Amino acid sequence: MPLYRTGIDMFRKYSAKYNGDVVGTRFNEVKDVALERAQSGLITVDTIRELVKPILEEAGITGGAKGTYFAFALKLAKHVLRNKGESAKKIATGLKAYFVNTYDLDPDILDKIVNVIVGWAGIY
Repeated sequence: MPLYRTGIDMFRKYSAKYNGDVVGTRFNEVKDVALERAQSGLITVDTIRELVKPILEEAGITGGAKGTYFAFALKLAKHVLRNKGESAKKIATGLKAYFVNTYDLDPDILDKIVNVIVGWAGIY
């Protein structure tokens, strides 16, 4: 029978492993690399938002619904940048179905987002 860890068990292990000096040194060692990666990632996120924003504005999408469409676009880009060909098509189709069924998003708008993201990220 498996032994399930409780929250207190995980906290005790974390407390026992944590050494502020070691953690601080490690963060200082990787700071430059982490900042470069963060900047690159933020540029990608901003680019995706700028590509999708006109589609949402044209469709009259406002408020919190915009965030859900942006979430779809970001999730799609994450997978399409890593996968090509048939796997990218299947992922895009599955994500679209998930966001349509779960969040009741407009499939036509999602198709437009797929086209712009795929065109930007590469052929799929």
